[in-house]
Amino acid sequence: MRIFKIILPFLFLIFLYKYSYISLEPIKSLFYFGDLKLLLIIFVLAILSSFLLYIRFLFCLNIYQIKVNIINIFYINSQAYSFTSFIPGQLGIDAWRIGKLRKLDLTKFKSKLIYSTILEKIMALFSQVFILFFFLIENLFNKAFLSLLTILLIYLIISFSKKIGANFKSIKEFTCKINFDKIVLIFFIFILANFISCFLIKYIATTFMMNYSLKVMSISSILSNIVGVIPISPNGLGISEFVFSEVTQNISNSSSNNAIATIYFSYRIINLFSHFLIYFSIKLIMLVRNKNSLKLK
Repeated sequence: MRIFKIILPFLFLIFLYKYSYISLEPIKSLFYFGDLKLLLIIFVLAILSSFLLYIRFLFCLNIYQIKVNIINIFYINSQAYSFTSFIPGQLGIDAWRIGKLRKLDLTKFKSKLIYSTILEKIMALFSQVFILFFFLIENLFNKAFLSLLTILLIYLIISFSKKIGANFKSIKEFTCKINFDKIVLIFFIFILANFISCFLIKYIATTFMMNYSLKVMSISSILSNIVGVIPISPNGLGISEFVFSEVTQNISNSSSNNAIATIYFSYRIINLFSHFLIYFSIKLIMLVRNKNSLKLK
């Protein structure tokens, strides 16, 4: 079964390449002939997007009073998003982080790390659904109403969960540290992270001379991200690209795919590059610090 899951994404990519969903030419053009200004914007957005992924998890840890040095959080997260990106689904990332953080967390409570991870997954899905409806809704008043309704819904869910938790120990342990103010703050961090990703995909499309609107790119990418959670291939490799292409064609009334999936595939590559860059940068800083501390001794 494991071998099948490793081979499957390559089969997906071959299928996408054969039927012109993905083309390598735009990717070559991006790195060799791309506009330097756009490339800089893409690079900054990719780094910012990566850091926001780490920060949102840090806030989830803080809710359960797990105290870990912020540099260590960034280091472990950059490792997880880099090296486990080839493992089907999100389990690789979560298992890596939990395993590494257990060695750093003074409480040694594995349950707290699991609760933090569950909270992150719930908030990630909730924020993506919010952004999906945000872009589907046209009227500005309705967008504002959606925002207020979402905040009210968060309050009701927290209150309801705490009441249920009074009768169930496992739910009580999960919800006991959660409060409305902290969850709203985390929710907005998740929203910001998703918006940055949407803008990143929009700019990548622009460099490929595919001038789709931010709305189209956002809806397509959010649906692709949600599909990517399904543990069929590593982070939905191949499947997310196919969904991205099909959704973009449908909502933009495009007659042919024109290698649209290349946009999401490039987004995946750039994100992976940014995680590796952050990981090796932090590792270099840590090596320099250790070397200097040895000299002082």
